[in-house]
Order: sequence, then C-alpha cells, then structure tokens
Amino acid sequence: MFWRSTVRKEIEVAVVQMATAWLKAEENRDKMADYVRKIAAERRVDLIVFPELANTGYVKGRVIEFNVQFIAQAEPIPGPTTEVLGALAQHYGVHIVVGLAELHPRVPATLYNSAVLIGANGQVVGVHHKMHIPAEEKHLFYPGSTADVYHTELGTIGLLVCYDAEFPELPRILSLKGAEILIGIFNWGWPIGTYGPGRLSRLAAVRALENKNFFIACGKVGVEDEAVFYGNSTVARPDGEIMCESTPEHDEKESVLRACLRHEQLIRERALNTTYRNRRPEMYGALTELF
Repeated sequence: MFWRSTVRKEIEVAVVQMATAWLKAEENRDKMADYVRKIAAERRVDLIVFPELANTGYVKGRVIEFNVQFIAQAEPIPGPTTEVLGALAQHYGVHIVVGLAELHPRVPATLYNSAVLIGANGQVVGVHHKMHIPAEEKHLFYPGSTADVYHTELGTIGLLVCYDAEFPELPRILSLKGAEILIGIFNWGWPIGTYGPGRLSRLAAVRALENKNFFIACGKVGVEDEAVFYGNSTVARPDGEIMCESTPEHDEKESVLRACLRHEQLIRERALNTTYRNRRPEMYGALTELF
C-alpha cells in the first residue's frame, strides 16, 4: 500500500494509446515490445499500460468465420505475450498492464477478456477477467466473477476492463479492498456505442473523485471494419482533477501519455474528504435487493 515505507513515493506511468493489428497477435506482441523498449529508453518509468484486447483487436459480434479466427489468435496466461512482456518487465524493472483475449484454461475454444498485471520481476502478478460483458462480446467471452486487488511496490492496484468501469460498484469494491491505483483498459469508439470524445476522461475523473484514488484509463486508437476507436486516454488524481489526457487532435493517433503519481496527493485528499468514514453501508442493501 502507498503508506508503507517500502512503496515508492512517486510512480512514473506511461499510458500507451496504440492501434492494434486486427487478428494479428504476433504483430501486436512485437509492437508492444518495441513500445516498452522505447519508453524505458527515454526516461525512468515504473508502470506501462496497454489497452484492452491488445493482442487481437476488438470483436465483431456473431460472425462465425471472424470468431473462428479470433479464437485462433487468443492465448493462454502465461503465454506468448506475457512471456515477451515479462522478460522486458524484468529487464527494465517495470510493471506492465496489458489487455488480452485469453483462452479459457480448461474449456477449449472459449475465452475471457482479460487484464493482466506483470510485475517488475517478469512474473504475472494477477489477472482480472472482465466482469460485465456487453452486446457483441457475449458471443465470445465468459464473464469474470472475481474482484481482486494486487499489492505491489507501486501500491495496491485494482484492474478494470472497459465496461466494468461504468458500474461504480466494482471500482468501489476494489477501493474498499485497498486499491490506491485503479487501472481501466478500453476499446471505445464509433459505431460500437454512443461514446463521443471526452467520455473516457470524464469517467476517469469521476471514478477517481468518488474513490479518492488514482484512475488510469488507457484507450486504443485505429480503425477496424466500421469501428473507429478514439483513444481519450486519461490519468486522474484522487481529487478528480485530470493530470493528463489525450486531446481531441490526438484522439485518433497513437501516443504515449506520461504522468507522475505522488502518494502525498492520495493522503491529502483522504485527509480532507473522509469519504470512507462517511459511508453508510447499512443503508445500501437495496443495491442487491432490487432488480
């Protein structure tokens, strides 16, 4: 956790707003590896974040031939992408978060939409399976059923995959379990949903404000079929202020956003606004009783 003396007081973050090659896992793997090398060579970095489904690109709905190809590009965890990124994480001493289409560990030809946290020792620290599965994704992915946090030398980290972040209950649960940094990875754009520019930055700011922690949102860019992904990657601090975001002129371009997370910002905001002390959980039963 942030307050431990063993945790770094400042964390340098790089958010990679990249385009993926549709259904080309090896090409995407090589591209992510190049990004890690370039980012680490420029200056110190502690955490590098890649978007949702960075190994495959996004889905297409109930299109059988496409889905056959998509399943063929998915991979186990640990697997090829975590091995490549893990070796680089260990070499450069960085943590990496990456979104992967993951092969189910037991049931052949079935998948999870996963966020993977790789530690600076090169090992997989944790895997979050997307819990809330929207629209076209239902034809491919199982919903996850766990909400775990991961204790690292950077602080306690909670992971979200795209649609997960639209449900405030999950970020709050992760925060109550100790998350100081929430990392959401996204594939948002047109015409997938009614998501206009700026929506992701607003979501990141609200989630950071209501939970009094850092929120890192990594969106991808590029075009797949009729879908245009607009990025809008954002880092928000515990008071809801945006530290950095992809501006409209960069929203459809590949870019790397950098931010420095200072633990003092989290402590000061929680000292000023006692959100957790002021909660009334005994009044919230309707959340699970009403449908």
